[in-house]
Amino acid sequence: MPNSTICLTFDFDALSVWFGYETVSPAMLARGEYGARVGIYRILDLLAKYHLQATFFIPGHTLESFPEAVDAVLSAGHEPAHHSYAHIDPGKQTLSEERADMERALKAFEKLGIKPEGYRSPSADLSNSTLLLLEEYGFLYDSSLMADDFRPYHPRLNDQVSPQSPLIRGEEAKLWELPMSFEFD
Repeated sequence: MPNSTICLTFDFDALSVWFGYETVSPAMLARGEYGARVGIYRILDLLAKYHLQATFFIPGHTLESFPEAVDAVLSAGHEPAHHSYAHIDPGKQTLSEERADMERALKAFEKLGIKPEGYRSPSADLSNSTLLLLEEYGFLYDSSLMADDFRPYHPRLNDQVSPQSPLIRGEEAKLWELPMSFEFD
């Protein structure tokens, strides 16, 4: 049988998955906590059974709220990656709010001795500044966009597009895009 390569990724959101909603109920929080109490360990067991490594996109809030579960991910040798601090859509943040959220998550990673190389937007959407911020903070890759199905590419910065004119392509980013896909989610 020929060798094949697959990129397994998981968004380990826990409670933070609900922070983008207008109201957050105890039932919602309990569903989020399930991921940190039960779900993550089942995923780790499955990955160990098949000797597979994966990337876990983890919000800073989860890093700080569930250190035992995060330690289980790290102890198993999986890659931890940046997934914001509070799982808030960067497209709905001002530049200063997005920067503050990104830096707060980076500080949470730093406390664990980790400098994440990858980023995934919590909403699968970016602001006009997100890719520029990722380059500024030295990220190697983003995994939020879907301009391809599985081939890495360099996303563009500062595209110009409108209903009145065709696309004017911006410059290629230095970082890589490892495309995600809702179809494989």
